[in-house]
Amino acid sequence: MARTSNTATKNSKMKVTHNVERVALYEFGYEKAGAVKGDPDVYAAHLDLIINGDLVEEPYKGFTEEEKKDRLKEIKQLEKQKKELEASNASIEDEIKEKEEKIEKHRQDLLKIRESRAKDTEKLKEESFSPMKFSISLFILLFLTGYLFFFYVSAAYKALYVDFEAIAEGIASGAGVGSIMPQSYELIEALQFNFLLVLVPFVFYAFGWAFHVLLEMKSKVRIVYLSLLIGVTFIVDFLLAMIIHANIESAKELMGLTTEHWSTSSTFYIILSFGFLVYIVWSILLDSMLREWDKKQVSKNIKKIIKHFQNDVKILESKLADTSAIEKQIADYREDIATVMYGNLKKYVDQFSSGWMMFLSPSNMKDAKENCLAIKKAFEDKHNIKTGTVKVVSKRG
Repeated sequence: MARTSNTATKNSKMKVTHNVERVALYEFGYEKAGAVKGDPDVYAAHLDLIINGDLVEEPYKGFTEEEKKDRLKEIKQLEKQKKELEASNASIEDEIKEKEEKIEKHRQDLLKIRESRAKDTEKLKEESFSPMKFSISLFILLFLTGYLFFFYVSAAYKALYVDFEAIAEGIASGAGVGSIMPQSYELIEALQFNFLLVLVPFVFYAFGWAFHVLLEMKSKVRIVYLSLLIGVTFIVDFLLAMIIHANIESAKELMGLTTEHWSTSSTFYIILSFGFLVYIVWSILLDSMLREWDKKQVSKNIKKIIKHFQNDVKILESKLADTSAIEKQIADYREDIATVMYGNLKKYVDQFSSGWMMFLSPSNMKDAKENCLAIKKAFEDKHNIKTGTVKVVSKRG
């Protein structure tokens, strides 16, 4: 119980101990004011008792000791949960930091590539992707691919399946020796004769792809492999042209027409050029187009990696647990444990003060009353005491 000395003198001060006391605040204020003659210092001390929960109204309402023990157990469980979440968050944040560092590193790599290209014009041309160069190469390559398909189907058919007697019959009927590039009905006839002829152009497409693969090799022996590849392709084209030329000349001889040696035959060189030289151009264009595409992929791949890490960071950030709700719950439970009562704090201050001021109502106590009123106003301003139901929390140390 809050105690005061029973003897009041002009120089004596009330000694206050921290014991919760339940009283009728109005009557208690009047009584204590009378005991100390309205001493403003004692009045201020009692206001501190009220806000600290040592001096409460008789109809006290607060938490029981059992309820406070339950709150303490719940606080321990929540603190354990909070600690686990914080440990998980710390691990996730470390992973986020690691990925952000990788993102920054790749951004620096991308910046270095751009800076090096910007400083060197020739390097910029060599290493930067050119949409125009790529588009032109692709456009020409598509048409040459179609050309080579028709050419090699026709050449293989004329070399392997059309003999000189058939050519002689064509000459006799006025159709001539035929063209190396067949008309549409001739191509259909060739494929109907043997559908597998459709595979012949793909042999040369494979040679062209191998040409690109060999050019990308870092080994010094790639020149040897390239020479062999070109040599084999040339021999195949040479043999096809030679067989077609031989069939044509045999047919002419059968018909009694003048023949010529392959070395002086323009037809032979046209067949060889239309096949081998176009194949070489096709291979070079394929290599050029693929290299141009690779230039684009260098920067594009770095950007993809950056985007991948950014998505990882977003996923990790979504896994971060918000501990604010738990922290608030813990704070609320701690407040419950320290709660003295629920009530209107301003009302309690006013009740006590009304009793105190009632004692100071005589005119000879005017100065003391004004001092106490000033103390009350300063106290309410300091602690922001307003009307309304509040939770009065103990502030005792």
